[in-house]
Amino acid sequence: MTNTLLDFSQRPELAPHARVIADVEAAAAHLGIAPLIAGAFARDLRLHYALGVPIQRATLDIDFALAVPDWAAFAALRGRLLQAGLFTELTGAAHRMRHHTGWKVDLVPFGGVESPDRKIAWPPQGERVMDVFGFREALAAAQPVVLPGGVQTRVVSLPALALLKLVCWQDRHYQSPRKDANDLQMIMLHYINAGNEPRLWNEFLDWTQEEEFEYELVGPRMLGHDLANLLEAPGRAQIADLLVSQVNTAAPCILPNEMNSNDPDRAVAWLQAVLRGLTNTKTPTP
Repeated sequence: MTNTLLDFSQRPELAPHARVIADVEAAAAHLGIAPLIAGAFARDLRLHYALGVPIQRATLDIDFALAVPDWAAFAALRGRLLQAGLFTELTGAAHRMRHHTGWKVDLVPFGGVESPDRKIAWPPQGERVMDVFGFREALAAAQPVVLPGGVQTRVVSLPALALLKLVCWQDRHYQSPRKDANDLQMIMLHYINAGNEPRLWNEFLDWTQEEEFEYELVGPRMLGHDLANLLEAPGRAQIADLLVSQVNTAAPCILPNEMNSNDPDRAVAWLQAVLRGLTNTKTPTP
């Protein structure tokens, strides 16, 4: 979406995060791997530190997405982190480690380790399967960020974060209800304020002329449009199918109920706006 640097170098409260990220970045650099910040910390960088949205759910985890050519490269990175003495293993979780400062990190590989259906199966038995659809697209739209101490890394864009939240929600909402749905709602509600409001008058002025125009739905609709630009046709169809399954106006489904239990019908309207933006592929007004 943009290569503009997000500069949080003067936010001292991010210094603990920066120390963890610097250690992962240093180990990954030796192997030619560029980590990508995803998950809850990406949410906080995007919504709280960039836009001032209050943190709804604090996290002590940092999620790293890692484009690797094969499982050997992932194992090499994991081994390097452990051998440095800065990280320790967490029992029963090959992708989770603990930094010596107490922070947990999740290392999610994608790329060369994916199956054709965009999933990974953790070796050696391949018993734990994880859906990594969206990480490849997130990498293509990543934005550089600088943290205290001059630590530099990359973070997923807001549209990519919404994509990952949709995928995660579908993958695990029965095990972790509401978490991903709440994050998705926050992205929708604040998307127009994330530097996108001028686009309504420059790119999408015709939306304002529509009889059913609602300003509140501009952000979700624009999010859907930007999701479409992230995805190729099969990916757009996959996300469209997910949204269609959740916007039954006769009886609000699981996702809108988890997004806004007090007013699931309003959540349905937001999701319908995302779907409309996703499936309307006309060229924006110059």
